[in-house]
Amino acid sequence: MSDAFEPRSAYRRRFRPFASFLAALRFLTRLPVPFVRRMDPPALKDSMAMFPVVGALVGAISAAALILANLAGLPDLFSALLALAIAAMATGAFHEDGLADVADGFYGGATREDRLEIMKDSRIGTFGTLTLIITVLARASLLTALLDLPPAAVLVLMAGAGAFSRALMVDLLWATRPARANGLSAMAGQPTRNVTLAALAIGGIGAGLGGSLVLSPEAGVLALVAGGLALAIVRATAMRKIGGQTGDVCGAGQVLSETAMLAVYAATVSLL
Repeated sequence: MSDAFEPRSAYRRRFRPFASFLAALRFLTRLPVPFVRRMDPPALKDSMAMFPVVGALVGAISAAALILANLAGLPDLFSALLALAIAAMATGAFHEDGLADVADGFYGGATREDRLEIMKDSRIGTFGTLTLIITVLARASLLTALLDLPPAAVLVLMAGAGAFSRALMVDLLWATRPARANGLSAMAGQPTRNVTLAALAIGGIGAGLGGSLVLSPEAGVLALVAGGLALAIVRATAMRKIGGQTGDVCGAGQVLSETAMLAVYAATVSLL
């Protein structure tokens, strides 16, 4: 039977990597998406296998900004902050906004309901502000350490960290129930086990091989462990504070797991 005579729903359930990539790109970034008006996108939950590919793209863009600024003779810290700014522009500060909301909600509310209500508020509070300042400075300092490596190595490491941290978001969505029924993560849907495994395989193999080839096999493995541990801490805290995950929790998990991976890379570079 030809595709022209198959039910539309059956066609949409097929694994179409390019369409899935475009759907994931549109959801996770503010980058222009080609063919968007002619695209018949799969459901977002079926496109999450491509989250690490989008993460690798964002990481590569940020790395390019870091490398070019450094080659232009700009100070290391300025180059690192510029790279983070470019990444935030590419994603619309999607994940950073989630991190700030989580910090405000988890530590500014006394009950589960209070925390969820604070997380819905678009305004940023003291906890969110301090968390963003600390994480931006921490990530910038880690990126400056990577500048001791050749440009290609920096590109590989940052793309890998961007990929695996977003694969961990898919794992969080699969393994953790939504904290609210009408939140962004609930609307996105729960990925299947196969989609989750595909995302983890793409992100994990990319980051693991990249770290192993650029630095050492130990560094490649330890970075994956550090990223996974950071996400596990975020998940455990979310379960204790609000009883599940939200889109904000996923954003916080991405930022903190990526930071943990960069910390391993920076520590390894300092020992070389």
